[in-house]
Amino acid sequence: MSDDDHHPELLLLHETGGEIEGRGKYHKLIDRYRREPGETDVDTILKERGPFDEGLSRTIKRYIDMGIVKVDEEGQSRDVEETEKGERYVSGFERTKSYLDDSFQSTRDRVRKVASEYGSKSMNELVQEPDVQEDKQRSLGTRLPGDTDSGEQE
Repeated sequence: MSDDDHHPELLLLHETGGEIEGRGKYHKLIDRYRREPGETDVDTILKERGPFDEGLSRTIKRYIDMGIVKVDEEGQSRDVEETEKGERYVSGFERTKSYLDDSFQSTRDRVRKVASEYGSKSMNELVQEPDVQEDKQRSLGTRLPGDTDSGEQE
């Protein structure tokens, strides 16, 4: 399974009501997805405010270019919002992927779990999660494992 093929970033945006308040929160939701049991190739690195997905900005830029998301660049929050075209795209994408790719259900289930448990929390609340606080004890710039099933030793 490849997260590139399943677009968990886009699915998370869709499942949280089509809007995520600030890129920081978006990074924390992607981190929650990474922590869910199962295979993932989400690559995060430790920054000052916790785990940070280095590819998220490129991914959002690609979605903006496609016209399926828009961002509010006012202030520092840089909110991300699904467009009407994006809503239609995700709906068709989910139907097609569910039909053609058996592994997609696992990704969709993980995304839905993260959205329902963490989607309404603020970025600050997400940063205060015990596992994020534990990660923050590591050196800045530390790469965090993407595959939570791998049993990697720390």
